[in-house]
Amino acid sequence: MLKNIIHLFYSTIFANLLNAMSLIVLANFLGAKNYGMFSVSLGVTMIMFFFTDLGISNTFLQEGVKQEENFNILVSSYVKSRIIFLIVNCIICYVGIHIFYNEKEFVNILEGLLFSMLIGLTLQSIGVTYFQLIEEMKYIAAIKIFAAVFLMIITIVCAYFQFKPYVTVFLYGLAYIIGGINSLYLVCRKIKLQLNGAWQKQLFHQLVPFLMSGLLIMIIPQLGPIILKHTLSFTLIGIFMVAYRIPAALYQMPGVIAGAFFPVLFRNFSQNDIEKHTKLNILQMKCMTIVGMGTTIFIYYFAPYFISILFDSEWDQAVLPLKILAFLIVLQSINIAIADGLTTKGQQMRRTMIQFLVLIVGGIAFYILSLAYGINGAAYAAILLEIVALVGYIAVNEIRMKIIKEVIIPYMCYFCFPFVVIQYILGTYVVIAMILNVILIVVLIFTLDRDMKKLIIDGIEKIRKRNSLIRQGT
Repeated sequence: MLKNIIHLFYSTIFANLLNAMSLIVLANFLGAKNYGMFSVSLGVTMIMFFFTDLGISNTFLQEGVKQEENFNILVSSYVKSRIIFLIVNCIICYVGIHIFYNEKEFVNILEGLLFSMLIGLTLQSIGVTYFQLIEEMKYIAAIKIFAAVFLMIITIVCAYFQFKPYVTVFLYGLAYIIGGINSLYLVCRKIKLQLNGAWQKQLFHQLVPFLMSGLLIMIIPQLGPIILKHTLSFTLIGIFMVAYRIPAALYQMPGVIAGAFFPVLFRNFSQNDIEKHTKLNILQMKCMTIVGMGTTIFIYYFAPYFISILFDSEWDQAVLPLKILAFLIVLQSINIAIADGLTTKGQQMRRTMIQFLVLIVGGIAFYILSLAYGINGAAYAAILLEIVALVGYIAVNEIRMKIIKEVIIPYMCYFCFPFVVIQYILGTYVVIAMILNVILIVVLIFTLDRDMKKLIIDGIEKIRKRNSLIRQGT
């Protein structure tokens, strides 16, 4: 599992660095208004992307860990289902666009992005889910890096030749198609697809709770641009989304840990090893929270430099929203880990109930706060969503007291106490404050959390012994 985390970690950092650079080039090239239309289009696309999945990837992972005899048929059924969902979805999208939208400029950008990106994302998702199931994360790394490189190349070409916005967004989506073709090619190298074979009915077991939850997971992150379209101008939406995209991209670092734990948690529960499942899930919460805390501190202190160095003066208003949105990462890190514990124990409906509550609260919060306080209000609304989710996930979890005692109380103290004290004393000394924050958090965890201390020492000892054996072998 450590090897898988390493593969996902380096690939995610590299791919997200390239993706972030692509968005920077795109934002500066398109300008705030066109980037606002692109952001709303991207939000619509990501929601519609869910309908190419309908929760079937989760049932595929759940059934895949149980099956060996009919594994090829299961994979083939999964691929066929995703392709059929994609075709139907594209038809529905085309009709829906021309019914619900009449702004020609926006429709051109939406159509240019949506169809190409849906195809690319679906093909990439097939490969990522398959390799997650067989725990071959190095192939996921290859898929991510390949797609990110093409995305960067195409974005630079568009900016250099000053293509029209609708052409640019189409080519942006085309990069995803190229990445998707590579993803499907890697899958076909590992397994022979039987597209004319029988369907695996197990693939559709428990599909309804996964479908509902998956839809909410996809809608909630896109809630901002969808709601803000009715309260703010496209220019302000563009500025807000520049601030939102940075923590959203960097969240992938703690998200890597979730990707490595997820199939193992499924396997532990399927083997009825509840105690091991609980211990592993608590460890996941701690690991993700630690990475989330470090990432949040980094973004918070360097927010002004991110905006001033990467963007021109048109984007200066994004600094304060970015500092607020930095706290999304630490909240999302712990939320995803707790929610994964519910999903892998077959309690997906509980997760869905909380997500539905978050959707309602989020829609109201984005609308009211953005009307009252503009893009800063929208940033506070995004934080409110995660706080509601955190309280909800803990409340419906059977191990709630264990989570509160072992993770929430101690780790929030490790994070909040140093941050508040150092911000008050050394807030203007950005680099010193950031370094001291990280050092204090590490010291507190290493001193007070005996389980993590033992895990770290054992890990270092294993690496030392392995290096010693390698040296002896040479």
